[in-house]
Amino acid sequence: MPRQKFTDLWISSRPAPARGRIDYSDAICPGLQLRVTSTGAKTFSLIFRHGHVQRHTLGRYPRLGLAEARRQAMRLMREVAETEKTGKGSLLTFAEMVDSYVDLYLKRNIRSWMNTKAILQQEVLAEFRKRRASSITKKDVVAVLDVLVERGTPHASVNLLSKLRAMFNWAVGRDMLVANPCIGIKPPAKTTQRDRVLTDAEIAAVWNACNEVPQPFGAMVRMLMLTGARRNEIGQMQRSELVGDIWTLPAARSKSGRANALPLPPAVMNILAKLPQHEADGFVFSTTNGEKPASNFAKNKRALDQASGTTGWTLHDLRRTARTKLSELGIDRETARRIVGHAGDTLDETYDRATHEPAKRAALAKLSEHIISITS
Repeated sequence: MPRQKFTDLWISSRPAPARGRIDYSDAICPGLQLRVTSTGAKTFSLIFRHGHVQRHTLGRYPRLGLAEARRQAMRLMREVAETEKTGKGSLLTFAEMVDSYVDLYLKRNIRSWMNTKAILQQEVLAEFRKRRASSITKKDVVAVLDVLVERGTPHASVNLLSKLRAMFNWAVGRDMLVANPCIGIKPPAKTTQRDRVLTDAEIAAVWNACNEVPQPFGAMVRMLMLTGARRNEIGQMQRSELVGDIWTLPAARSKSGRANALPLPPAVMNILAKLPQHEADGFVFSTTNGEKPASNFAKNKRALDQASGTTGWTLHDLRRTARTKLSELGIDRETARRIVGHAGDTLDETYDRATHEPAKRAALAKLSEHIISITS
């Protein structure tokens, strides 16, 4: 294999071979190679032994410069050496780490694991997915948190930091990584209890704007308004949870750990009837034929803010709004609590297994009638 001291001038002048490809080895950085193909593409990669000889693609030149390619190659070689020496340090990607964390820890220990998984797979982390988890630095994490703050969602930034810190700690504890890049990062905002409740005028504006945003996001927002459920309870709803006009949130997806059956008013049934009818085990709110629950909430929420002219609220604020409206409409505290699935007295919950369906049906019908009256 040709060995050459790489320079930008030398790399730029490399002609494409008539066919196939040519690999060049850098005389300065051991293991660093430049592959030139017949199409003219020039790609940096690192050849190293980790159990067996492996090739790790670094990036395409000139998007990835020579100096940065050498820095990445040297960092990776140090990590390989650390792995051989201590068993720590890992070549797994961020996406692989998330999958392992979900399968080996979250599913076994956290009731709301799907919510945490969604946070760790949100679009703001897209650039992390194919990167080696060990290459992610404190600066990288801070940059992602700043994006969320700049979007006007500081609490989402705080929540993400908490989930990342926990996952990296778990990985370090299993000798998958050497260090946690989240250590020393301060929360980007103060976590204060929110008290935002949308006014009737704001409810009407958001409701009507749901027709102007991508579906099924608009339909999902209306469901949140009409039921007071949590975002992921609605977003991850499966067709099998619906029997007639009864939606039963299973205990496995409930924050309280108890199943909650809600009699759905006609307005909700009309929303569901207009959605694509997926298989019984498919997700109701989906853009993948029921295979995966809908996502990209942040982008669609920004579009909804713009279309409605209503800002400074979160999807979770719709839950607080619904609960507040139930009280304003004269619904007793016990019925309202059961509708939103808040935990009650532990002993009482143990012995009272009634579904309270008639009271919940009447209350949700009253809430639905109020919302329809102010939006029509």
